[in-house]
Amino acid sequence: MVGLKERAVELARRAAKGAAAAVLHHSGARELLSTVQRRAVGGRRVLLLSYHRVVADFAAEKDRSLYTLNIAQDTFRKHLEVLQQSHDIVSLDDALAVLNGSRQSTRDVAVITFDDGYRDVYTHAFPVMRDMRVPGVVYVPSAFIGTDRVLGHDRLYLALKRMQERGISAMAVGVGGQGERWLIDALAGEPTANVALERLISRYPTPQLLELASTLEDRLGLGSEKFADGQLPMTWEMLREMDASGVITGAHTAEHTVLTNARLADARREIAQCRAVLEKGMKKPVRHFAYCNGYYSAGVAQALRAEGFVSAVTTEDMPNVPGGDPYALKRKVLWEASSAGVLGDYSPALAACQFDDTFGLLAVQKPVMGARPTNFDTAGKASAEKPFSAHG
Repeated sequence: MVGLKERAVELARRAAKGAAAAVLHHSGARELLSTVQRRAVGGRRVLLLSYHRVVADFAAEKDRSLYTLNIAQDTFRKHLEVLQQSHDIVSLDDALAVLNGSRQSTRDVAVITFDDGYRDVYTHAFPVMRDMRVPGVVYVPSAFIGTDRVLGHDRLYLALKRMQERGISAMAVGVGGQGERWLIDALAGEPTANVALERLISRYPTPQLLELASTLEDRLGLGSEKFADGQLPMTWEMLREMDASGVITGAHTAEHTVLTNARLADARREIAQCRAVLEKGMKKPVRHFAYCNGYYSAGVAQALRAEGFVSAVTTEDMPNVPGGDPYALKRKVLWEASSAGVLGDYSPALAACQFDDTFGLLAVQKPVMGARPTNFDTAGKASAEKPFSAHG
């Protein structure tokens, strides 16, 4: 079966990590390593956490959506409870003030962020945060708000999963053209659907991937398949209600575009359009940005500065250093398995080690770097080439 070996390796890795976390936590080594890192960065640490969907039941949702984006509501609450034992959970503006030295903190600080604007963040995460009086940021792609549109990566994941379930190869699906070559590349070695999806998103322009999603849906007859309500975007009313309770809205491009795979001129338009729409809808300034897929470049960061943003977050799992670049803020991306122990159940010890970056300090895990070259291409070769025979 597709991905069996990968899954076995992943389960073994998680079990080993859970066992190591228990030893490090209960022996006191975790706290010692935290002290070492605190001295290394020259002050109180600033931890940014990234989530996507917060679901009612992880097991029930696992088989019908991109599960590596999901965390159960109960697990999310437990994350916040453990986090509050070692960190003050603050607004992003307060965290930035700690980093630039204009604000002092007696403890390490943390910021809760969400990417993509999924509706179940409002349904399941927001009640927990409101009850615990925890602020945060939800980064949303502006073109989706208040619609029934489904994000491109969710559409592609469903198509890739159905192809693998039905045993349909990249050539047999009948996409043709450049899209077929992309699928062959993404599915080389029979990876899991989420690995194949990551290959597509990281390598190819977003507009053409949306075309690929539409073509695959047509070829596979997926038009009647329904997505969960929680996968749909939030409405303006939901965003405004969250904002009033301290969970502010940040920008995440207009069409959930990986900006480093776009020409710089197109990236600038995405940034400007997103901010204009969000500020009109929220009726207040929108000052914070999240890079889709965590990829950024010097040119994209400069475009954000020019548009008036004061910060931008990556998905690089590294410490934030006082005085560091506010347009390349580091975040730790978490989901249900991030705190799953040896037996697969929730492990407070592992959660604590995640928040204290214990495994990063021990060099057990290496961050995926998000910096990419700026795409200054003005000829638009990638955009001009027709990717699919069906559309050309």
